[in-house]
Amino acid sequence: MGHARHSTMQGFTLAEVMIALGITAMIGGLVWSSFSTTFKTQEVLESEAGIYRELRVGMGRLTRELSMAFISNNYDTARFRDNNDRPTFFNGERDTLSFTMFGHQRLARDAKESDQSAVYYKVDRDPEVQGQSSLLRCEKPVLDEYIDRCEQWEVLISDVRKLTLRYWDNVRNEWVDEWDTRRTELANKLPDRVGIELTAKDEKGKERSYFTQARINLVVSLDQATLGGSR
Repeated sequence: MGHARHSTMQGFTLAEVMIALGITAMIGGLVWSSFSTTFKTQEVLESEAGIYRELRVGMGRLTRELSMAFISNNYDTARFRDNNDRPTFFNGERDTLSFTMFGHQRLARDAKESDQSAVYYKVDRDPEVQGQSSLLRCEKPVLDEYIDRCEQWEVLISDVRKLTLRYWDNVRNEWVDEWDTRRTELANKLPDRVGIELTAKDEKGKERSYFTQARINLVVSLDQATLGGSR
């Protein structure tokens, strides 16, 4: 008499399945948490890099243009009758700065422009972000009698709280808070250096101050430099 052969199939109980799903979910959560932390760290680093890149480029542009500042007594005296109207100038205060320089770049081939221009810097309301102040720059490629006017302002460094400027007087051998070539005693002279302190927000929203100095290459008017050297 033959024996019947029985095969048995063993499966997972509901409890075992639930435990396995719980372990899988826990591992998935740990993996996601790790990736999420990595993504957040990457975002912070990219934000920090962007802030410092903008600061480096903006401060570099300001110091480079200051190094090319100049004034000249060679102008049309019939059109510009007194020193207050002279088309080349340097007007620096504690938080604003404007001057003529040699660094202008023509973007159009037939533009009636030279390498001379007037540039203006100030911290003011950001035209693109409501409730935020930024370091703004304006350039006027044609020198005229309206030295206090400039129309096309652009954001150079975003989210700036304060700009503090000082000017080195190499005769008095000290820092001064303002420099204006419309004053008789400074009519043909520029500061030897400009100290720049910029207060801006970092990647964590905290205010930080950044310092640099710009050295001006030509500290006397062009005609005096031609006669006896620039310093």
